[in-house]
Amino acid sequence: MRNNNSAVIILPVVVVVVASTIIATNFSSFSFGQNETNTQLVGLNYIKEFDSNGKFITSWGTKGSGPGQFLHAHGIGLDSAGNVYVSDAENYKIQKFDSNGKFITSWGTKGSGPGQFIQPESIVVDSNGNIFVADFGNSRIQKFDSNGKFITSWGSKGSGIGQFKGPWGIAVDSAGNVYVSDQKNPVVQKFDNNGKFITSWGSKGSGEGQFVHLHDIAVDSDDNVYVTDGRENSRVSKFDSNGKFITSWGSKGSGPGQFNEDHGIDIDSSGNIYVVDTRNYRIQKFSPDGTFIRQWGSTGSGPDQFLIAHDLKIDSSDNVYISDSGNVHFKLEAKC
Repeated sequence: MRNNNSAVIILPVVVVVVASTIIATNFSSFSFGQNETNTQLVGLNYIKEFDSNGKFITSWGTKGSGPGQFLHAHGIGLDSAGNVYVSDAENYKIQKFDSNGKFITSWGTKGSGPGQFIQPESIVVDSNGNIFVADFGNSRIQKFDSNGKFITSWGSKGSGIGQFKGPWGIAVDSAGNVYVSDQKNPVVQKFDNNGKFITSWGSKGSGEGQFVHLHDIAVDSDDNVYVTDGRENSRVSKFDSNGKFITSWGSKGSGPGQFNEDHGIDIDSSGNIYVVDTRNYRIQKFSPDGTFIRQWGSTGSGPDQFLIAHDLKIDSSDNVYISDSGNVHFKLEAKC
């Protein structure tokens, strides 16, 4: 969003084979598939920047645990000054960079205390510079100031009001309200800026306003809410700020406007919508009514290629920042 801001999957791909035998239950390790090697990460930068037409601008981030390095880059957030925040689900931390990728600071360790994480996923920054992180493994949302100082958190494991089974996507609207998509419970919940529950919508299925495998969420300048819904639905759904269904588009496949695990989503200053199409190794751009405009990307570790692209955020100049987790995936029941 602009802030002015398991199944076993077998992919017989020559270059990348993702999660071909991974079924386990802990959050503390990752694994390569049977045919994956570290050589696939040669030349990979985990964060990439493009212009609004997909022209490569720059990239940064190599494999590791030091400043500016990643094991599993996932969520991206942007503040009004152009700083970039990236969650690392395997290093259990958030890193802050300037718009050119220069490291500024980081925070977080593995755990369940304030400021600790177990698989931090999506990030969003509100107009006041507060940072919200979907802490997937701890079933909660954490709120920080721009320097990483803990402010508050909310949520516990469950399917009740204000609870989460797997909080994944997170977005804020013009009033600072926070929207959270739950990957393991097909519901979108809306909260005020401090975590007070406002409303929710969604149920499991393929009808209007239903979801199968929620991923990310974004809000446009009119406070309409867009949600990516993977697996069987493979579509983008659009709602008003109270959860009233407006429209949807997409189906499973590899053609224009089709998806194979649609993931990160954001909206530019003209209302165009950009979607990470993870397992088609590309980014797709749509007009405000969902009409396909263009795409870019292919499989690989080159400047305009992707291995496992996850999140996407658009800055005030309509430049597009994308995270790529490389060829690793968690040993989780519900991957991607």
